[in-house]
Amino acid sequence: MLALTFKSRKHRHLIHARRSATLIFSIALFASVSSAQSPQPSNPQPAQKPDRVTTTVVVHGEVKDDYLSDPRTAASLDDTPIKDLPISVTSITSAVIGDQISRTLSDVIKNDASVGEDYAPVGYYGDFQIRGFPLDLATGLQINGLTIAGEQDVPLENKQRVEIIKGIAGLETGVASSGGVINYATKLPYRGLRPTIDLATDHRGSSYGSTQFLMPGLRDSLLITAAAEDMRTYVEHADGWRGMGAADGRWQLGSATELTTNFEYQHKVQRSEAGYQLLGGSTVPSPVFPSTMLGFQTWSKPNTFDTLNAGARLQHNFAPDWTLRIGGSYSHSLIDDNVIYPYGPALDAEGNSLCPDSPYYFFCPDGSYEIYDYRSPNELRIDSTGEALLVGHFKTGSVGHDVVGGGSLFHRSVDLAKQIVYEPLGIENLYQPNISYEPDGLEADDSQQLADFNHQASAIVQERAHLPRNIVLQAGGRFVRVTDFNYSSARTLWLPQYAATWTPIPSLTLYSNYGTLLSLGPQAPWWVDNSALFLTPFMTRQSEIGAKYDHGVLITADYFRMRQPFFYPRVIQSADSFCDSNLLYGVDVAPGDLCFESAGHETHDGFEFNAQGKAAAWMQLSASAATIRAISTDTGTPAYDNKQVINVPRFHSALFADILVPHGRGFHLMPGWSYTSSKQATRDESVSVGGYNLFNLGARYTPGGEAGHLTFHFYADNILNKRYWKDTGASLGDTFIHQGAPTTVRLSAHYNF
Repeated sequence: MLALTFKSRKHRHLIHARRSATLIFSIALFASVSSAQSPQPSNPQPAQKPDRVTTTVVVHGEVKDDYLSDPRTAASLDDTPIKDLPISVTSITSAVIGDQISRTLSDVIKNDASVGEDYAPVGYYGDFQIRGFPLDLATGLQINGLTIAGEQDVPLENKQRVEIIKGIAGLETGVASSGGVINYATKLPYRGLRPTIDLATDHRGSSYGSTQFLMPGLRDSLLITAAAEDMRTYVEHADGWRGMGAADGRWQLGSATELTTNFEYQHKVQRSEAGYQLLGGSTVPSPVFPSTMLGFQTWSKPNTFDTLNAGARLQHNFAPDWTLRIGGSYSHSLIDDNVIYPYGPALDAEGNSLCPDSPYYFFCPDGSYEIYDYRSPNELRIDSTGEALLVGHFKTGSVGHDVVGGGSLFHRSVDLAKQIVYEPLGIENLYQPNISYEPDGLEADDSQQLADFNHQASAIVQERAHLPRNIVLQAGGRFVRVTDFNYSSARTLWLPQYAATWTPIPSLTLYSNYGTLLSLGPQAPWWVDNSALFLTPFMTRQSEIGAKYDHGVLITADYFRMRQPFFYPRVIQSADSFCDSNLLYGVDVAPGDLCFESAGHETHDGFEFNAQGKAAAWMQLSASAATIRAISTDTGTPAYDNKQVINVPRFHSALFADILVPHGRGFHLMPGWSYTSSKQATRDESVSVGGYNLFNLGARYTPGGEAGHLTFHFYADNILNKRYWKDTGASLGDTFIHQGAPTTVRLSAHYNF
């Protein structure tokens, strides 16, 4: 056997040749070659050079090299590659998304053990948590590094990768969620890209079709994507449909100026399920079935989602070492929100609980509960962002300096119906068939009123100093001025971030970081004395150390420690700063009342491990593991002190591999496995849901080998049909639990012209 090794943009490709083998050459261009003719800087930025060109020489016995992402990431202001960043980033590529036949973010985040669901019912948009901290949907999701309204299921058809940026991200994103952010990177047109068609179904009868092609007349500039899906879900009565369209462009405006644009629109109609609650606040419901939709009424309307995301970035290289970048985005999520909502105990005709000895915000011990007709039409959420950055490089003696300076503007507004419907309909029971009730006859007022807004203006500074012996020191931060609908005055804060890296050998990077982050305060649930009020912004502090090793597979290991205030509904004995009778519309505060408060802290300590890439000539893999100790302290309620935070497993792991079958030309097996330990369902650890293993199995077949035009995918989730509780999170202070999906078998065909 003859073995040759060569490099292309630091990505190694091994050529194995046997005298009897037939060589099949496949050239995959991941982005077009930039036509900029300006001289290259002494510290070149990836955006100023030709995008990565991956050349794969395939013998009947070698997998592709597409599980390891492009080095660029939204986690960096100056295009520092993921390997050299002093922060933990997981990038799930379009190859992994395609092999797993993923449709929503819930499918994608299963590849990172540090991420979990935090109220993501079937038929609704999902919320998630990173490192045990829930995402703030106002600021926690991005497209191409610019914030979007997170109250949507972002389509994946035109996405090159999904990035999970873990930990402090205040420097990169401003006011945001504690645990990090999730960024979608869109595909861009490139010369030679061929049209594609995808068709798919599953064993429940769903149907799916999509196409992607270069716009005629603009073949090097505009990529068009369109898709439609008829969704058949495992939950009864939760079927739906969606259609999406996207246009992603790259425009060369001169030898030194490039404009990239993205636009996407999705219309989705689907009835949503709702979660379960504990029986009497102390018992996990059993037996219950994932296919059941609680409280279903035939006359209830489905949800309707209309979402639009658009953005643009202009980059101009006006000197060899200096680049100006200007970006802007607009994100619009319009929702007609309808659900038959199972909540709390069964009620009598006067609205009194039929199980008065149980907490009011849980089902009754016998499984009975009240269902409500909830309708909130024309919910409109808009995020808009503008950003201007000057990125440069210079040297002072033996020290190189990468500097970034600029500013950003962010606006968030929420308009809700002036009058929603939230009306009790009657009593249901988990262990009995649904009862049909007549509609309440009420109509919601669909005219809108401003319910929330948030303005942020930021000044951004950062320097990365390259010292001798491959040591890099980083210091930076944002001066942020925040104006919010719920706060009496604007706040100006400094959000610093400091880091250091050392690269003792080219393939190994050691790093540490420290930073602080400002997040918007959560909203109180409706059943407490300070109902619907937003708490004040809060600070999160993080320290992290880690190592990254890149040798075909990018391996990342880190330890982090994060701390923020602890929020919960607290039993109070008298009025306090959170619940003051004089401030709450005449509400009298009485001993034993519940008030949603910030008290004490929750501290999250964890170890993370991630590996992505080509582990051998015959195998690619994506592996992840995380252990998180998330403890609440000094809460003012002794039963909650030194307890694991709800919905945070102490251990979670995920493994997915692409394995070439020996002598199986073009045939690959793709096994998957994940393990999640038990999760707390109450803040005093009195109730938890059990841990579980999930096994998945997929296969990919390309007739004629890797150079073939047609590829078939098969993927089965949860092949052993395991029953499990996937989520015990708190939404606006309420505690719900959600069942995971049963076995789901998907089939798809991809044709590349």
